[in-house]
Amino acid sequence: MEEYKQIFKDFLEEAISSESKEKYGPAVSNYYKSLTTLCSYLIINKLRKTPKNHTEIFLFLKISFPEIHGILDGTFTIYTDSYNHLMKKEDCYKIKNAIKEVAKLGGIEKEFEKDLKKI
Repeated sequence: MEEYKQIFKDFLEEAISSESKEKYGPAVSNYYKSLTTLCSYLIINKLRKTPKNHTEIFLFLKISFPEIHGILDGTFTIYTDSYNHLMKKEDCYKIKNAIKEVAKLGGIEKEFEKDLKKI
């Protein structure tokens, strides 16, 4: 589980760094990766299942955490838009809010408290 916390932190720090340089595409991408890492952590922690890919993350969330699934699903388009569109600061803001919401709803805020304060 510590590995997931470190992966989350690494993606988050890269996102924050990119955002501070107004490189919103890489920031969005890394915030979203932080979000999915957080979701994987939640699934492992609460369900004792390890998702292998995005499809499994979405499936586990849809079945066991529908509200969190809705949050992740709502940000997926922003993430995929970052492949071939210029992103804006507000896109970063939406995913950062999703990260905070997922941590709160999943009851895992304490485990990520130090990193969540950075966003």
